[in-house]
Amino acid sequence: MNPTWAFFSFNGRMRRRDYWLWNLVLAMILIPVLPTVLQNGNGDMISVLARLVFLVGVWASAAMNVKRLRDRNKSPWWILLTFMPVVGILFQLVELGILDGTPGPNRYGPDPKGRGGQPPREGGDRKDEAIFEG
Repeated sequence: MNPTWAFFSFNGRMRRRDYWLWNLVLAMILIPVLPTVLQNGNGDMISVLARLVFLVGVWASAAMNVKRLRDRNKSPWWILLTFMPVVGILFQLVELGILDGTPGPNRYGPDPKGRGGQPPREGGDRKDEAIFEG
């Protein structure tokens, strides 16, 4: 899988295995810079660079979360739950990290596992749209 797509694209679907793998890669990049980001830097080049790396990491995390939501056939707006303390962590762990994606194609694209299946019916199981898409 292409790291540019994994970290920067909000298109398509991402399976759980790849989600965990790329999150591990992202953690290995972000954990070393986190102490520098959290301290009150004096604006030196290292502090600025660490903060830029961290912001890119936040973008990458959002891109991966959106792709997992799409794999679960959920609106990308569900990402807003990840900003809620405790609820967000549990939501990410269960919904994005544990539960399997929609078998077969869904409204966001083909199954990344290559499984067949029927696309969801128009007007079918779309409860999340009522909440987040009006």
